[in-house]
Amino acid sequence: MAGVKVDLRSNSPVLLLQERSSPYRVIPIFIGVPEANAIDLVLSHVEPQRPLTHDLVKLMMDELDAQIERVVVTELRNGTYYADLVMMAGGIDRVISARPSDAIAIALRSEAPIFVSDAIMNAEGTVLEEAEVEEVDDGSQEKIVGQFRAFLNEIKPEDFSD
Repeated sequence: MAGVKVDLRSNSPVLLLQERSSPYRVIPIFIGVPEANAIDLVLSHVEPQRPLTHDLVKLMMDELDAQIERVVVTELRNGTYYADLVMMAGGIDRVISARPSDAIAIALRSEAPIFVSDAIMNAEGTVLEEAEVEEVDDGSQEKIVGQFRAFLNEIKPEDFSD
């Protein structure tokens, strides 16, 4: 994941998901402000005084001995991304359909991996130029987002409709 930023044109939060290996394609997903804040809190290592909704879900899952195995962004339909929250509960794998923003906010709190289907990444992923590519793990999130800003300045939510 590359992070959450605000699209300057629409003033909407954008979740940036980036491959962890070459070719480092990125997909932007427009999300709501509450979900952007929930994701940003985790990425910024900020603990709220009281549990927020995604924290509460994580606490409930812990109490019920359920674990998030992974999140997968599975499809793009009519301009809307869909995701599956894959969890283990009672020894059984369970798949719950969710908005990517909610699923990712919960996965981050659970330290679960986040994936994007090959079909989505192949169709929607944008490859940054070789000189601009850096791994997300190296602490250069701001640099990656800055380099991606030109792309975001040109993109609109309607660009993702079928």
